[in-house]
Amino acid sequence: MKVILIHGFFRSDRDMQDMANYLKRENYECYTPNLPLTFNEFDVIVSQVEDLLEAIVKTGLSPGEEIHLVGHSTGGLVIRKLLTDTKYLDAIGRCVLIGTPNRGSQLADLASKIRGYVNIFKTVKSLRKEYLDNIEFQNETGIDIGAIAGNKSKLGFDPLISGENDGFVEVDSVYFPGLRDFKVLPLTHRTIHHDVETFQQVQQFLETGQFKS
Repeated sequence: MKVILIHGFFRSDRDMQDMANYLKRENYECYTPNLPLTFNEFDVIVSQVEDLLEAIVKTGLSPGEEIHLVGHSTGGLVIRKLLTDTKYLDAIGRCVLIGTPNRGSQLADLASKIRGYVNIFKTVKSLRKEYLDNIEFQNETGIDIGAIAGNKSKLGFDPLISGENDGFVEVDSVYFPGLRDFKVLPLTHRTIHHDVETFQQVQQFLETGQFKS
């Protein structure tokens, strides 16, 4: 089974290596692209993932084989935009979004008030609710999508975020209509994609279309 693991803002391919190592032990073939998700809006990065998807497809897939996608934080938004734009939709299997601010990030909205901040860190600009409201995501793709949210925080941003959150992203923002399944784990934004419970939940969804109860 093939899976592309997409990291989040201000991170690199190394940030998804723990999950890749776990999935490799479960006989997955893992791809961890290193994307410039710091100084660019997330939606302009999609073409780079499309190029990787095309390369995998052209190397040949076994009969019935699909390419799964897993993204942490902003990486999940890259996946949703890819599902909207890609010409290889038929090659994509199931998708898991982890701690993804699908409805925008309160912290990104606050950061946008700091003069010049989002002009430099353009990825943060694209995490604002107003920005996301103007992107037409295609939710009726026929692809099973599951989302995992964290509800534990040790990051000190809690006073700045209303509602249950993982220290960066609100639980309510991770959920959106059209998900096949939704799971909340007692983990923080910075640890959720490094935890074995998350790895097991991701594997379960990729193989069955449902998270573990």
